[in-house]
Amino acid sequence: MIVVAVCVVIAHLLVLLGLLRMPLPGLPEISIPPSMEAMLLPPPTPPAPAPRPRPRPVPKAQPTPQPQLAPAEPQAAPDLATAPSGETSAVTGTGGEGAAPAGTSATAAPAPPAPPAPASPQYTPPPSATMHYSSYVNGVQNPDGLIRWEQDGGRYRLVVETRVLWFRFVFQSAGEMGPGGLTPLRYEEARRSKKEVARFDPAAGLIVFETRGGQAPMPQNFQDRFSVFLQLVGWVAANPQRYAAPGVTDTFNVADTREVEPMQVQYVGEETIEIGVHGMVSTKHFVRLPRHPGDKRRVEVWLAPALKWLPARLRQTEPDGTQIDLVYRSTEGR
Repeated sequence: MIVVAVCVVIAHLLVLLGLLRMPLPGLPEISIPPSMEAMLLPPPTPPAPAPRPRPRPVPKAQPTPQPQLAPAEPQAAPDLATAPSGETSAVTGTGGEGAAPAGTSATAAPAPPAPPAPASPQYTPPPSATMHYSSYVNGVQNPDGLIRWEQDGGRYRLVVETRVLWFRFVFQSAGEMGPGGLTPLRYEEARRSKKEVARFDPAAGLIVFETRGGQAPMPQNFQDRFSVFLQLVGWVAANPQRYAAPGVTDTFNVADTREVEPMQVQYVGEETIEIGVHGMVSTKHFVRLPRHPGDKRRVEVWLAPALKWLPARLRQTEPDGTQIDLVYRSTEGR
């Protein structure tokens, strides 16, 4: 390109000086192309490359600040989070207080409030025994009474017999026995010459008053009038520490031959009592609480570890103040 430009310049000089004589028609072929090339190529080309390389470093330098501008937008998330990574800090910062971890804690939270229901007390039945009791009415000795307890590990039979003056009273309870205690199936009361019976059907959930007629639904924690005390005996035998502090109360629903009513038996405390020739024995004293306002009949029982937790004494106080006491005297075969 430089050679052509030089030739063009020389040709112009020769024409101007008259040294080169050429026909006019040929001038355009020589003069026009060089004049166009001389105007376009020499002036623009040198300045153009010089300024363009200078601004190029500037755009190349701009990408370096651009990474600084990009994280500037999520700056709010890093301020709340401590994690080094942007995405992690966004989850643990705002998300950690929101749905994700809250969902995890929410699923774990319901488990503790639903603890299993407290297990019912375990039952340890006393061995079979026939026990004789001295009987007293207002301190006056009457013919002996007895408690006959029989069990084979699956079934039981309880007989309580007492005499007041010349009248004989017999109460019998029979049924099944399991880890939780007694399930009465039949209860009988014999007073003088009269006998009344109630039958219990756990499968149907019914109490049938056979002698009186009628029936009633069988409630939970069900016992009959005398099995309730042998139920208590088995609970104390299985876990005496459950009754370490006075005030422990067990609630039952108790049936006789006529009706069903709630009953609460409360542990009063340890007490040492005298049982005739056997001297003093340590016992746990229980009281049946009033069943309704105005209930003046009081029933008490003293359970002795020396007697396999069978009663060392039973006492019933009537509303008129009459007291009937059964105090342990002996066990058959001993």
